[in-house]
Order: sequence, then structure tokens, then C-alpha cells
Amino acid sequence: MITFENDLLYTKSNEWAKRIDDVVRMGIDDYSQSSLGDIVYIDVSGEGERVTAGKSFGAVEATKSVSEINAPVSGVIVKINPEVLKTPAILNVDPFGEGWIAEIKPDNFSQLDSLMNCNDYKAFIK
Repeated sequence: MITFENDLLYTKSNEWAKRIDDVVRMGIDDYSQSSLGDIVYIDVSGEGERVTAGKSFGAVEATKSVSEINAPVSGVIVKINPEVLKTPAILNVDPFGEGWIAEIKPDNFSQLDSLMNCNDYKAFIK
């Protein structure tokens, strides 16, 4: 059963985003991780790198396939979750919590307005 978090925003490419103070924390959602299967590797751009909303800045490799990770907002990566890099399977177990991927300092928080809320996202993936 796919789970959703009501307080998150979602992209059309199955990432979630949440504003935390002056950054946007992001990761892949439960729908994405369950579709991929057992995640075995993650590769993302490093801290200090610029990302563009909707563009790839990394990939998740699983036993079934490889999927790009797209930035939900444009800005600079200020933190990569080291635990996900060491233990990518965290994405399968806790994609909304310990499995967050990156924190981005956005150029403009208004970009979050173009993302889907939980109800819109549920309708989108059906």
C-alpha cells in the first residue's frame, strides 16, 4: 500500500519537497521507491552544486531499474543526507523521514507553488 504525507508537496516525477526554515528538503516518494524495488545505489550532485527545478541532479539504482532524481526547485544544494549515500535501502524503508536525499537553498520559494499537494498528487498517479 502506497503511503502519502499530507504536509509535503510533490513533483510530477515523484519527488517530495518540504520547506524547513530557509531550505527545501526533498526525496523520492513512497510510490517511486515501491515501483523501483530494492534500492542499491544512489548518486547525486554534491553540496554547493546548483540545481534546476525539474532537471536531474542524480539517480537512484534499484534491482528493477534506474530512475533520475529531479530537483523540485532551482537553487544550491546545501546538504546531502550522508546516511542515504551509505545505506541507500533507507529509501525503501523510510522515504519521507530518514530517507530524505538533499536540502536545497532555493532561488525563490514561490517555485513551491507549482508543486502538487497531497490530494492532487494522489489523483495524478492514479
